[in-house]
Amino acid sequence: MKRNGGFSLVELMVAMVIGLVIILGAGRLFLTVFQTNRQVETLSEKQAAVNFSVEILLRDIRRADPASINWNGEMLTLIVPNRGDLVSCPGSGDVHKAYRISSTEVGPKLGRALEMGQRCGDSVQAGDFDQVVAGFEDNDVAFIIDDNLRDRGVLVVKLSLISTADGAPDSVEFHAVNRTAAVTNE
Repeated sequence: MKRNGGFSLVELMVAMVIGLVIILGAGRLFLTVFQTNRQVETLSEKQAAVNFSVEILLRDIRRADPASINWNGEMLTLIVPNRGDLVSCPGSGDVHKAYRISSTEVGPKLGRALEMGQRCGDSVQAGDFDQVVAGFEDNDVAFIIDDNLRDRGVLVVKLSLISTADGAPDSVEFHAVNRTAAVTNE
């Protein structure tokens, strides 16, 4: 008589425990990778917000008519010579620009957006604004300009970016110098 050979109950239980440990480890690894990916996306959004915002604000503040630069606590307005900024504007026309932070978040975990409005030869209207880049903190201090040194051509721009996993928002502060005001100022 031939005896059937197989695994004992203890061997099967040990194999199940080993399999369960492997599955839990793989699940934990997947969760860690997923969280890291979300963190990288948040940091990428913040980097894009900083790079583009700083570049566009610096460019316009540098070449703006110093007398046209105005900060009202919520919006930066200025007038720049048209250098391809607005195609519909005649070559030598002035472009009126305004920058502000959107009043609401643009999407889940994207924060508020920097909005820019521009118009040829006339003040920017409410309907002229388009979102430029997201990634700013959802509060009223996400975009602040300190214009105490404006007579010297210097504006201190402060940007508050969305918080990352540690919960702390990042802030960036930079000095933008208007070329005309800086050169004519003694």
